Amino acid sequence: MNKLAAAPLIEIEGFTAPGGAEACWLEATDGARLRAVTWTPEAAHIENCRGTVFLFGGRTEFAEKYFEVIGELIARGFAVATMDWRGQGLSARMLDDPRKGHIDDFATFDRDLGLFMAEIAPAFPKPWIAMSHSMGGNILLRACHDHADWFSGAVFSAPMLGLRLGNAVNAFGAAMLAYGGSALGFVGRYIPGGGPAAADEEAFEDNIVTSDEWHHAVHQALVRADPALGLGAATFGWVRAAIRSIWMTEKEDYLREIRLPVLIAQATKDRLIDGGALEHAAQHIPDAELLRVEGAEHEILMERDALRAVFWQAFDRFAAKLAPRGSLD
Repeated sequence: MNKLAAAPLIEIEGFTAPGGAEACWLEATDGARLRAVTWTPEAAHIENCRGTVFLFGGRTEFAEKYFEVIGELIARGFAVATMDWRGQGLSARMLDDPRKGHIDDFATFDRDLGLFMAEIAPAFPKPWIAMSHSMGGNILLRACHDHADWFSGAVFSAPMLGLRLGNAVNAFGAAMLAYGGSALGFVGRYIPGGGPAAADEEAFEDNIVTSDEWHHAVHQALVRADPALGLGAATFGWVRAAIRSIWMTEKEDYLREIRLPVLIAQATKDRLIDGGALEHAAQHIPDAELLRVEGAEHEILMERDALRAVFWQAFDRFAAKLAPRGSLD
C-alpha cells in the first residue's frame, strides 16, 4: 500500500476503533490531503477473509462515526477501507471557514475516489463490495456507472438520489436558488438558514437523522473530542453541485447502464432523501433490490438496533451471493 505519513484517529471512552486500524494521508493532484482508514485482514486478525468492503459516508460524516459498522463488517469476515471525503472529517477543507460544507463539483469527489481506489484498494482482497450512505451513495453510483470493474456489488443506505426540500420549496425552486445564488457570487456562502453549528451543538429532539439517542450522543461526543471533525451547513455551491449530480444520476438511461448487483435501503421516515427517487433507481437499475426499513430515519446504520437488524439481514443475504463465507475470490 502506497501510504503517506500516518494520520490521526479519534477515539472516545466506550467507542474506539476496531483492532488493526491504520490511518494515513493520501495526496491529491492539487495537493489536498485526504484521510484514509483501513483494516487489512492481517491487521484485523480476520481468518478466511471473504473480501473487502469499501465504506463511503455521507455529508458531514467521518471515519470514526462508523467504528461500530466497521466492527460488524469485520465480524462478518470482511476487510474494510474507508475515507473522509474532501471538505469534511480530517480531510482538507475547500474554504477558509472549515465549518462550511462545500464542493465545487462532484467530479472532484470522483477524482478523489479514483485516487483512493488506485492507492488503497490494490492491497485488499477481492471480491470488493462497496457500501455507502447518503451523499456517499450518489458518488458511489457515479463510480458504479463509470468504473464497472471496481466492485462486485454495491450497497446503498439512503443514497442521495433525490432530495426532500420541505414544503416551502420544490426541487425547481431549490435549483433556482442554488444556481441564482451562485451566479450572484454566493458560491461559498451558507445556504439561507444555515450556519457553522455542527452535530455537537444539536439537541437530540431537534435532529432529523436518527431516532436512537445513543448513536446521536456518540456522534456529538466524537466532534467534541476533536472539533475539527465538525461540519456545519452546506454552501450554495454544494447545493448546486449536488443538484447537478442528481439530475445526471436520475436519468433512466444512466441507471440502466449500471450493471452490477445493487441493494438500496430506503428509510421510510427519511426527511432528507426523496423515497420516490430511490424507488425510481431500483426500477431502472437492471440488478437492483429495494429494501424498505420501516420506521427508520435517514441514518439507517445509526438507528435503533431493531431497525439496524433489518438492514444487516438484507446485507447478509446480498453479501452471501457475492462473497460466501469460507471462500475468497
